[in-house]
Amino acid sequence: MRYEKQSDPFYRSALWRRTRRQALERDLYLCAECMAAYRRGELCAPRPATVVHHIVPRALRPDLALALDNLQSLCDACHNKKHPEKGGGTHTEPPVQKGVRVIKV
Repeated sequence: MRYEKQSDPFYRSALWRRTRRQALERDLYLCAECMAAYRRGELCAPRPATVVHHIVPRALRPDLALALDNLQSLCDACHNKKHPEKGGGTHTEPPVQKGVRVIKV
């Protein structure tokens, strides 16, 4: 999800756009997580990167916001796995409700 980035002026700055491009170029515009899975033989081809992710969140370390070592190029699917709190993660188990029996088919 990119709703918060649209309202955050940081992500519209020329400095961020330049740093983002540098991270994507460094990673050859490929998802770092997919690339690691590809090297382990778990994925047949890495996906293109669409997002540049802060490894240590800006909220915790604003001084690392533009540090290339703190940035990781990711595809949307891998980025969503990093942020399940934003609704992007996949849930394997349905939520438990009192008095309701869930039957898996």
